Amino acid sequence: MKTQMWTYMFVILLTLQSQCSACEWLGRYRMISNESLSLLKEMGGKYSEDTKVSFPGRLYNMIDNAKMEDQVKFLVLTLDHIIRLMDAREHMNSVQWNLQTVEHFLTVLNRQSSDLKECVGRYHKPSQPYEKKLNRHFKILKKVLKKKEYSAQAWEQIRRAVKHHLQRMDIIASIANRR
Repeated sequence: MKTQMWTYMFVILLTLQSQCSACEWLGRYRMISNESLSLLKEMGGKYSEDTKVSFPGRLYNMIDNAKMEDQVKFLVLTLDHIIRLMDAREHMNSVQWNLQTVEHFLTVLNRQSSDLKECVGRYHKPSQPYEKKLNRHFKILKKVLKKKEYSAQAWEQIRRAVKHHLQRMDIIASIANRR
């Protein structure tokens, strides 16, 4: 009976330790986020100030105050949307970006996403209302590209939107890391 009790305690301890270590990655999020922001800037140079972009500011404000689990899940979902949006190199002919830089940018984002998915995998929550809002926002960004026939101007709008997302996601990761 005592052996069984110690076995249960050991399993619980290991489970708690693995949950904590998986999310320790949030502490390094800013460093990798800075790398992705740097690559995004390197991709196209200075950001145009006259480019208007749709941005879900209210959604980010809501996530700022959400539980850590929801914040991490939101980061993963947003990263995955950005990856799908930017992984359209066959449509980047009109823009003068270095495709190797785009590839490196996507690699960094994929690394962020996969590392955060280790944290999210521990939380089994049903679909949240923010998921629909986020999906809707990224559909709008895809429509911008299609409507403007993947022009250089359209890609610059997308690059600027991605920059805003990455900056706000950095804030959310900092908030989640402090919890």
